[in-house]
Amino acid sequence: MVSVPSMLVDEVRAEVRHLGVDPATDPLAVRRLAEEATRRHERRSLTGVVAALDDEPGAVGEIVSRLSGLGVLQPLLDDPEIEEIWVNDPSRVFVARHGRHD
Repeated sequence: MVSVPSMLVDEVRAEVRHLGVDPATDPLAVRRLAEEATRRHERRSLTGVVAALDDEPGAVGEIVSRLSGLGVLQPLLDDPEIEEIWVNDPSRVFVARHGRHD
């Protein structure tokens, strides 16, 4: 999971609401908005107003997962090698790959 400033996620969420985008049916629109927001963020970081992102493409993916997917579970759901996912509580998530759990 990539660390994304909450204010950046909130900025994209506000744009999604303002434009009336449905994240469940139009994740590509959410991705475009996230890409635009991260570019603006990176330009602001050059002035020292905000910290630069460590991984801009990863930040875009994380924003899309939070708004259009299932947040931190989305990468697990997208991984074709994962056969099962067990969520015992927010801090205890287990997966099975090739018949073995991690």
